Amino acid sequence: MNKPLQYLQAPRYLAIAITIASAVILSAAFISQYGFGLKPCILCLYQRGPYALNITLGLLAFLATFRYPRLATLLIYLAALSFLTGAVIAGSHVGVEQGWWKGLSSCGGDIVPQNVSIEEMRQSLTHQKIVRCDKPAWILFGISMAGYNFAISLALTFGVVYLLGRKHGT
Repeated sequence: MNKPLQYLQAPRYLAIAITIASAVILSAAFISQYGFGLKPCILCLYQRGPYALNITLGLLAFLATFRYPRLATLLIYLAALSFLTGAVIAGSHVGVEQGWWKGLSSCGGDIVPQNVSIEEMRQSLTHQKIVRCDKPAWILFGISMAGYNFAISLALTFGVVYLLGRKHGT
């Protein structure tokens, strides 16, 4: 096996790799939002959660490697589960974008309250800034950000499990 993969098999380095990868991906989401003005929908925001959690899990796992290696391994497996959760959320978002199923009601569904006057309806419409989940804000090569996030989250899930499995001889 080549040297870089050999180093990543050590839980300490894998924990740092999880932390860095999660921080880079989360930073990219914030840069696309605040730097390029791409407004996230609610499902986009949900996809950020696993990365934020994995920054914490990665740091905790790194610290645990110095004294509690079994805890570090458990935390790294939890990070893999968190990446898988992110893949499920992103895959669900891709399904909404493709029209395979409906999104959440907060994805731009019924935004007008029922049984209200015209003036109340106008106020409701002018104050809401709901970003629709079924309209991708950015597409590259026919794939939306949710599609790329699905692939990245899945790759990170299997990569972490594979590297830990190699470390433990499974």
